[in-house]
Amino acid sequence: MTYARWFFLPVMLMLLGGCAVTQPQDTPVSQQMEVDPTTGKGYYIYVPSTYRPETPAPLVITCHGTPPYDVAEHHIREWKMLGERNGCIILAPKLDGTDGIFGDGPIVGMLADERYILSLVSLVSYRYNIDRANIMITGFSGGGFPTYWIGLRHPDIFSCVVARNCNFSEHNIDGWLAPESTGTPVYIYYGEVDPAAIRGQSDTAINYLRAKGYSVTARVLPGTGHERHPEVAMDFFRKHWRPAKSSVAGELR
Repeated sequence: MTYARWFFLPVMLMLLGGCAVTQPQDTPVSQQMEVDPTTGKGYYIYVPSTYRPETPAPLVITCHGTPPYDVAEHHIREWKMLGERNGCIILAPKLDGTDGIFGDGPIVGMLADERYILSLVSLVSYRYNIDRANIMITGFSGGGFPTYWIGLRHPDIFSCVVARNCNFSEHNIDGWLAPESTGTPVYIYYGEVDPAAIRGQSDTAINYLRAKGYSVTARVLPGTGHERHPEVAMDFFRKHWRPAKSSVAGELR
C-alpha cells in the first residue's frame, strides 16, 4: 500500500461508517433495477404507489458517492420512502465520475455521467408522466461531482441542485457552467463533524458559486457527521416546487 493510501485510509473508513442507510425500507411497493437501453448501464427506480399517469410526478435523481463505500443501491434505499410520501419518482443511476477519495471529478467521467443521466431523464419522461417543471438532482459525498456538473449545465432540465456532504472541485467546472443556471436554486449542506475534506470543499463550493452569481443556501447540520439526511434535501425541493408541467404529449400545462 502506498503512502497516499495509508494517509487516506482513516478517511475511507470514516466514509464507510458514515454511509449507512438508516431510512425506513417498508414502502408499499419495491424499487426496481433496470438497464438504460441507450447506454447499457444500470439504474434503480422507485415509482410511488400513488403514481397516476394523469398526474405529473416530480423526479429526483440522486448521485452516489465513491464505490464501494457508496453505491446506487444505497441511494434508492435512502430515498424511496421520501419518494412514496411526497409522490416523487426516484432514480439512482450507477455512475463513473464519483471518486471522492482519489479522484477529482475528471471531465471524461463527468461527460459520461452527463450523457447517461440525460438519457435517463428522456427515458423516464417517455414511460411516465414526469413533472418537467420539478426535477431535482442531488448527490452525496463523491456524488457532488456529477451533481454540480450536470445540474448547473442544464438549468432547462433541473429545477434545483442539492449537494449533501459533497466533494467539490472548481477546477473541473470552471468555464463549463451554463450562465443562465445562476437562476437555479442551489442548496449545500454538510455535517458539523463531517471529515475536514468534505467541510472544506463544501465551503469552497459555497464561496465559488456565490462569487459566480448563484443564490446558494448553505447549512451545517449540528452534531452530525458524514451521514444521510435526504429529508433536508426533500424539504428544500418542496419549497421550490413550481406549477406542474406534464411530460406527456398534449398535456403540457
